[in-house]
Amino acid sequence: MKYYAVRKGRKTGIYRSWAECQDQVSGYPNAEFKSFKDKAEAEAFLGKSSSHQSPRAEMEAYVDGSYQPRTKTYGYGGVILYQGQELTYQGGGKKAELLKMRNVSGEMIAAMKAVVYALDQGVAHLAIYYDYAGIEKWATGDWQAKNAYTQAYRDFMQEKGKQVQIHFHKVAAHTGNRYNEWADQLAKAGSQTVQED
Repeated sequence: MKYYAVRKGRKTGIYRSWAECQDQVSGYPNAEFKSFKDKAEAEAFLGKSSSHQSPRAEMEAYVDGSYQPRTKTYGYGGVILYQGQELTYQGGGKKAELLKMRNVSGEMIAAMKAVVYALDQGVAHLAIYYDYAGIEKWATGDWQAKNAYTQAYRDFMQEKGKQVQIHFHKVAAHTGNRYNEWADQLAKAGSQTVQED
């Protein structure tokens, strides 16, 4: 019987079938996986003793975007949890090509800023909590990036993903998650401050 260890993929861990493993690595940029006959060898490949879990992220980021049709501005906001601290950031803009994507552009900016901060701090694992599916699916290549900005986002995430392992987590919008709601408020405030990025 084989054990399939996914060291870098949608969800890291040990899987018992090739089909399960393939779900985690197919189309994932720079995926790292290997099959083993022995579970201990698979665990050693992952560099940990527990299985079926993502490694604990050293940093977590909740990101969101906002759009104000009245002022034609977009905003971004994020809450970063790192070393027991809650750090926030926000901003906004009105670039024409980004306005077409409304709040999505803000959420992408928020995600990229979280990655930059993670790299600045030298963390190995970053968890990004988002509510728009494209934040993950463009980054992993599951969705085709059809415009210059989503392509730039995809390229950024795939390039930076070589330096920090990014774990994406979907959070349903407006369901009472404290940090997600906080990121939403920051993005709304950011859309009213408008600093061009």
